[in-house]
Amino acid sequence: MSRTKKISFALALALAAACSREGGNVARLPETPATPVAAVPAKPIAAPMPDPAKQDAEKSSTDTSSDGISTPPPGSSFLSGQTEAHRRSTLTPKVSSTVTRVLVRDGDIVKNGQSLVVLDTQDFALRTQQAEAALAGAKVQLDSAKLDWNRTKALLDEKAVPQSQFDMIDARYKGAQAGVAQAETAVAMGRKALRDATIHAPFNGIIVKRLVNEGEYASVMPATPLVIVEEVDPLDLRIQIPSTDLSKAKIGDSIRVRFPATGQTLDARLTRVVAAMDPRTRTFSAIAELPNHDHALRSGLYAEVSLGANKAADSASPRTAKIATKKVPAARASKD
Repeated sequence: MSRTKKISFALALALAAACSREGGNVARLPETPATPVAAVPAKPIAAPMPDPAKQDAEKSSTDTSSDGISTPPPGSSFLSGQTEAHRRSTLTPKVSSTVTRVLVRDGDIVKNGQSLVVLDTQDFALRTQQAEAALAGAKVQLDSAKLDWNRTKALLDEKAVPQSQFDMIDARYKGAQAGVAQAETAVAMGRKALRDATIHAPFNGIIVKRLVNEGEYASVMPATPLVIVEEVDPLDLRIQIPSTDLSKAKIGDSIRVRFPATGQTLDARLTRVVAAMDPRTRTFSAIAELPNHDHALRSGLYAEVSLGANKAADSASPRTAKIATKKVPAARASKD
């Protein structure tokens, strides 16, 4: 064995002996048995009393979707609608003339037959006077022709005049009668033009827009719009119904309507169902007439509509009553 190997072997033996000595001198703690810890009984935690305000808030949050729109009751459908005028008219003149007075402004409430716009009547008054003068002349001619007719008829009965002469007198008499009728028609047209120079409200409503002012010329052709009037009592609510829910909408059905803009909620009934589908939206229209005596509602308001809520409530109540009647005999049998 070489010298180098001998030295390495000796160093390894010395290192092993040193490690064994250090391992034997390590101090160790005496092992002691662990003391068992007594189990502490858990105390029951009392459930907190429910807060009525919190319950109402949670209920309202469940009844309202994330975007603030109320969810429909079970068995009902949530639809959207929009109010519109029961009737809407854009009034135009029946005669052409200059506007002399406009008696209404935007937002005015008007009654049926109330004067709205007045046109210049001077031309119509002169034409009426001319027609009345022509009527007076036609009546004079008629009286003269009648006298000749009576006189000639008497002579004809006595065979004093030929038949041809009587025929000429008779024709003139009939022409005078036609002239009087024509003059009377001209007078009636003149008087009608005088009446038509004043435009009246066709129904009770509200002035939506005033379109003319004094001094402007209003013509019949092309028609000049004067004012726009809407009937808002009652007010129509047009509801868009999907084709899948058309069977749920019938005339007389109850609905609940809410207007987010005004915060009003009211109950109404369907008065008309238009069973003609809109090809663009694939929906049908149903209309409910809303009373609006105080004009608090306006046309164009968005509405949230619950359709079929009352039906669901009515259909649920008989079942509840039936279940209750079944429970009573069972309770009596247990007592017996």
